[in-house]
Amino acid sequence: MTTQRVLCGLAALSLGAPALAVTVDGTLDAEYGPALAVQANETSFGDNKSELNAGYGFIDGTKLNLFISGQVESNFNKLEIWIDAAVGGQSVFSSAGNDGAGNMDGLVFDTAFTPETHIIVRNGNDGADKFDLDFANLLTGDVTSQFSIFGASLTGSGTVAPGPATANNIEVGYDNSNTAGVGEAWPGAADQVAAAAVNTGLELVIDLADLGYAGGNINVSAVVNSGDHGFASNQVLGSLPVDSGHLAGLSQVDFSAIDGDQFFTIVPEPATAALLGLGGLAMLRRRA
Repeated sequence: MTTQRVLCGLAALSLGAPALAVTVDGTLDAEYGPALAVQANETSFGDNKSELNAGYGFIDGTKLNLFISGQVESNFNKLEIWIDAAVGGQSVFSSAGNDGAGNMDGLVFDTAFTPETHIIVRNGNDGADKFDLDFANLLTGDVTSQFSIFGASLTGSGTVAPGPATANNIEVGYDNSNTAGVGEAWPGAADQVAAAAVNTGLELVIDLADLGYAGGNINVSAVVNSGDHGFASNQVLGSLPVDSGHLAGLSQVDFSAIDGDQFFTIVPEPATAALLGLGGLAMLRRRA
């Protein structure tokens, strides 16, 4: 961690405001630091169509900043994102009933991963170009949805307004201009140097309160899935083992039986942890 980031964090303690500010446009900012997970597999869903190259994130003041480089094909394929930021999440997925996500019910997560939040991202043309997002609270069953976030466009910057599952805006940026990263010679090992060099993709800024955050680490899992949530690719972060093919129906998948962690971990910096403590959000909770 750089001295500059430490000083920014200490400044936030005195001002009671976030220390860092990124431009939410789907382009990776330096504030994200190095990748927390890098793709190990060539994509089974089409080169530069549906690929997850790397995952990034940091906790800043009262926000989670999340970046996943790559893209999701503009045919309403789904990017499934699960976030474990609180106590008492799911070890086996049971959907909130939105967007046909029940087709994944029965998915077993890694032992150390029990998410409370499920986010669905999709884009395509339905009479006009559109980019949509659902945010589901898996503990309450509430869902916040926003359609055509960027207007009649597949890319850009915008917000998801508060809804049943959220009290605050979610900032969204998406740039699908990547032409590098992993290839499509699957099953096969990806060029992880090339994957880590991709600097465009999906960017989200989410209020920690809407995640039920109680301090400590935040774990994130991401999977590229089909339009009906019924046939998943091999594009997972944290990555599946090298030479993995399609996951197919996630309702039959047990991540805890697959080598490695199919999630990545975002660790709060000391200044941010102190700010949360002063704010009285909760005592810190450490994860395995």
